[in-house]
Formats: sequence, structure tokens, C-alpha cells
Amino acid sequence: MPTVKSIVLAFATAASAASVDSKSHAGSDVLTLGVLGDYGWTGWEPASLNFCNNVMPRLVANNITIPRELQNDCDAGDRGNIANATAEQTATASYIGKVCAMKNCSAIVSVGDNFYSSAIDFSTGGVNRFEEAWSTMYKGGIFNNTRWYQTLGNHDIVKGQAGVDFQTKIAPPVRQPMGLPYYTYDLAGKDWKATFAVVDSDCFINKYQEDTSVYQNEYTLSCYKDKQVQVDFVEQAFAKSDAQWKFLQIHHGYMSSSTNFTELAPFVEIVEKYKGIVVNGHDHCLAHYYSNNTNFILTGGSGYAEPGDCNYGVALGPYAKFLGANSQGAGNGFVTMDISKKSVNVEYYARDMSYEGGDLYPVKNQMKPIYSFMVDARK
Repeated sequence: MPTVKSIVLAFATAASAASVDSKSHAGSDVLTLGVLGDYGWTGWEPASLNFCNNVMPRLVANNITIPRELQNDCDAGDRGNIANATAEQTATASYIGKVCAMKNCSAIVSVGDNFYSSAIDFSTGGVNRFEEAWSTMYKGGIFNNTRWYQTLGNHDIVKGQAGVDFQTKIAPPVRQPMGLPYYTYDLAGKDWKATFAVVDSDCFINKYQEDTSVYQNEYTLSCYKDKQVQVDFVEQAFAKSDAQWKFLQIHHGYMSSSTNFTELAPFVEIVEKYKGIVVNGHDHCLAHYYSNNTNFILTGGSGYAEPGDCNYGVALGPYAKFLGANSQGAGNGFVTMDISKKSVNVEYYARDMSYEGGDLYPVKNQMKPIYSFMVDARK
């Protein structure tokens, strides 16, 4: 029987990635990152319609406890989306590979929801899904030379501690300190450095603490009690860093056209203090928000894009600088960040998609950004 160490090495090999650190890119003027999220649909098999519609209600009526992950696998919306979502993840993975090859991406930054609908754990099903939805999905070409820096999203923690352990201690090729779901890493070029602080925003969402929430489990209950630890971690990481650029990598959005998670204010206050940038997902679309001199980059359109999450392209206020959606559809894609001493150039890429009945979100040239903005170091 293989040892745990052998299994860890096997996973690291399957998701092969070259290290991205201060030394390996010390001579680069510009470093390009691919930033994506909300993509992990492939391999998910929902519970049967008969169980969800007929059996589960009877069990609940008889006060029989239904595991959270089973409840989540009966989610009607996710069930209805699975076919299109799987196709979109597959096509978008290929598209990301092409754009990143063109731009020579050095690393992939993930903002969570790596495995819908109820995550993975260290089981046969979990191992198989990891292989199908990640190891073999993002493989070949540019992916073989890029390191992934993962974030946990709400779907990634449905199975509780077991699911968190799988993704933080076994699967990710990046080694997170002590296997914790929050960590920091530095990327550097010839004359600049960037510090990324990664946190698990699931630990801060109040409604996830309610008995009725599928995200309430031993993990979220425990980390909610200790959430100040993550806030202090980010403060210390930014305070100690001599990096020119500072990024908060998180799943839920503080600025949003769908749901503003105001519980994340302690993190945003730190970002504002150190003139940082926020990258997040959760909303299934692409957007740029700007508030209190802070840029918020939403890149949640790498799996199943939903126009409602970007309010169908209608800005609700001046803080919404770009919404990758219209009245019928949303852009399916990701974001790249070109980091240099002088600036961070942020580009939004969406692939042209055709559906039965027409193209709901037309893109004239999918190899060019549909929107971009630049953060100037002098400002």
C-alpha cells in the first residue's frame, strides 16, 4: 500500500508545475499571471432527481438528518446548469491555455470554487474528480510550466474539514504553510516584488453559520470563531512585506453587483491601508469595481457564466467600471495581470460562444481583451 508521502508526490506530479518565486523570475521586467475562478464543474454527478424531489423531503419530514453535501448535490440550479457548465469549463480551459500561451503566463491564480457542487475529499470519488476536473483538464502547453496558487470557495468547503484537508494538504502543487487554507506568497521580477495574501472568506460569512446552510459544518463553525486570526495574518503579511505591489486573493466579493459581503470589511480596510488590489470570484462573471481608491477584480467566469451576477451589464453605481454581461448572457473567460515596476496592467479576456438561437455575448476578437485598466505605481 503506498505511503501518504508517495501519494502526495503522485499528485504533485499529476498537476506538474514549475515553481514561481523571487529567484526564478528575478530577471523579468514583466510577469504575467492568469487569474480565474468558479470553474470546477467537470466530473460532478448530482444526486438522482427521484431522491431529491421525492425521497429527501420525506426524510426531512421524519427528522432524519441529510448530510450537507447531499443536500447541496440536490441544488436545483446547479443540477440544471451541469451540462452547459461542464462544456463551458472544458472549452474555457482550452481558451485560457491559448491566451496564456500568447501572453506567456508564469502562474495561475485561482479565486476558488474549484470543485462544484459539493467539493472533493480524500475518497475514490474525490481522487477521480481531482484527476478529471483539474489534473487532466489544465494540462499540456502553457499549463505544464505554470504554478497554481489556490483559494478555497464556498463549494470547496461543503464536505468540511475532510474537503479542506484534501485541497490544502494533498492536492495543490503549491505547498501552503502548515496545510492551512490561508497563506502568503511572493512573486518578483528584476526590480519589483508582489506579495499575495490568500484567505478563506467562507470563515467570515454570517449566514454560513445558520443551521439551514449547507456550508455550516465543523470547519466553518470552528474557523468563524477564530476569524480574527486570518485578519491579523493579512495585516502582518502586508506590514512585513517590502513588496511594491500587494494583493488580497479571496473568493467572496466585498464589492458586487449581486451580493456585497460586508463581513469582509476588516480585510478591505487593510488592503486600503496598504494601497493593495483585491482579486475575487464567487459571482459568475467578469467585472471591475473601484471604491475608496481600491481596485476590485472579479474573475468568476471560468466555468458557468451568469449575467444576473453582473446585473445584466447595468451598472448600479459609479463604482462599477466594467460588467462583462448584457441582457442575455455573460462573458465566459478570465483575467490576466501583467505586473511590472511601473504598473499592473489588467486585461479581461472572454471567448466567443455560440448557443442554440444565437450568440448571447458576442466577442469580436477573443484573443484581444474585451476590457482593460492599468494601476500606475506613481499614483
